[in-house]
Amino acid sequence: MSEPSVEMLEGRSFDVLIVGAGANGSAAAEALAIAGYAVLLVEKADFGCGTSSRSSRMLHCGFRSLEGAAGKSLWQHLTQLPDRLALLKNAREQLAARADFVGAMPHRVRPVTIVMPLFRGGVGGLQMDTAAALLALLGTGGIPLDYKRLKADDLGDLPFAEWLRPRHDLAGVVTFRDYVFDWPERVCADQALAAERLGAVVRNYTLVDALRQMPGGGWSATLRDEMNGSEATVAARMVLNLAGPWIDNVTGLASAEVPQRIAASKGVQIGVALPDRFRDHGLVAATDKGAFVCIPSQGLHLIGATNSKFTGDPAHATATDTEIDDLLARSNALLPGVGLNRSAVRYAIAGVRPGSRGSAGRIVHDHAVDGLPGLISVTGGTVATSRQTAKSLLKLVAGRLPASAPKARKPRPTSPEENSHALAVTAEHAKTIADIALRRTGEAWSTDFDEQALQDIAAALGSNNGWDQASIAQAKAEFRAELAEYYRRDLGSVPSEQSDFSRSTACPS
Repeated sequence: MSEPSVEMLEGRSFDVLIVGAGANGSAAAEALAIAGYAVLLVEKADFGCGTSSRSSRMLHCGFRSLEGAAGKSLWQHLTQLPDRLALLKNAREQLAARADFVGAMPHRVRPVTIVMPLFRGGVGGLQMDTAAALLALLGTGGIPLDYKRLKADDLGDLPFAEWLRPRHDLAGVVTFRDYVFDWPERVCADQALAAERLGAVVRNYTLVDALRQMPGGGWSATLRDEMNGSEATVAARMVLNLAGPWIDNVTGLASAEVPQRIAASKGVQIGVALPDRFRDHGLVAATDKGAFVCIPSQGLHLIGATNSKFTGDPAHATATDTEIDDLLARSNALLPGVGLNRSAVRYAIAGVRPGSRGSAGRIVHDHAVDGLPGLISVTGGTVATSRQTAKSLLKLVAGRLPASAPKARKPRPTSPEENSHALAVTAEHAKTIADIALRRTGEAWSTDFDEQALQDIAAALGSNNGWDQASIAQAKAEFRAELAEYYRRDLGSVPSEQSDFSRSTACPS
């Protein structure tokens, strides 16, 4: 769909201005557009390129909420009832979010078998059995849990078993079904483009440069095109501030007196190649340094995540050598037989979590308490719960504003087969090589992404934009620099599909 220029938006009015096109912003735009609201969605960079792109990529079934509560005595449950009920509520929400996500975007998710080791002195098998029973009672949305508990001597050739067996404290494992979304960036793009097909105005690389209350109510916003510097002023009856770790920056445009809502933390993940028979298996475990996850994603496995306080610019968060080495050390401690080293790391990514200051979980902030009625922010949301966040925001908006148009029919989702360089440029607002390679076609996540693939993408952009060879070469150099800085990846030294690590750890199937 043709994207309106910033100048074409001058003087226009909308029901809702959404700032930020990550998972929450794009999902909210789609939900509000379906409900008939006039929506303007703007993103200062590309759709889903911030925190959403650094997601753990898991749709949790709720085990992590319940494993600590299961198996407690009746007295413990009664004396800690509010905490127990909160855990059950959280697990129920995760189950509902997973079922909603799978039902809405079946082409973007896939089931995987999760292996969770049980160690002597830790969470026991009966506790996990109880947690599985509780999840079944809470309702899995028609998605089987496929729960099993295996003793240490009965693991056979289960993936990860050979790397766990050197541990003398291994009591067994439980396995269950979870889902992964390999490509959170594309999820965000899909939702933003769906909102556009429903009538929303959607713009990436568009910064909200000023935000002012209007005398008669509502908001005025100055937008700036980050590509050419052009500006326009628009009006909106409500503003949803869904800018992730930049939320406080956006509220600061409206008032310097608004208390900070974000408690930012940095998480790092590394991508490693495991044997092919692991492609549908992941591992999660509780360690003394927090949760450890090893999740299949786009032909590799993502291992994470670190957790540290972050105070810098989220746009420039990168994985350090120390953080990469820490994840390798944690992997080798948990899985003594794996023997990971730096040569196994294909890439490393760092993301800044927009946590809620002073509280855990997702919080919807109504800034009317700050003297800014009609401005709403959300902290603590995730990709996995973004559709639930969107439903909450739709309910909030509907309680205050009538929709401008009748409820719309939800558009058909874009299928993976429709992705192409030409489509990404002409209809999906891709403006850089990274937009196409990472967030429209996903080619750059492949282990065989090479110079020819890079040249093909650059040529498609060049053809659309009238670039000469020097401009194409510059775009390629900028993409290489981005991969090197933010993904710790050098295209000139991408390992082959059959790396030494893959050969040395491959097991007979």
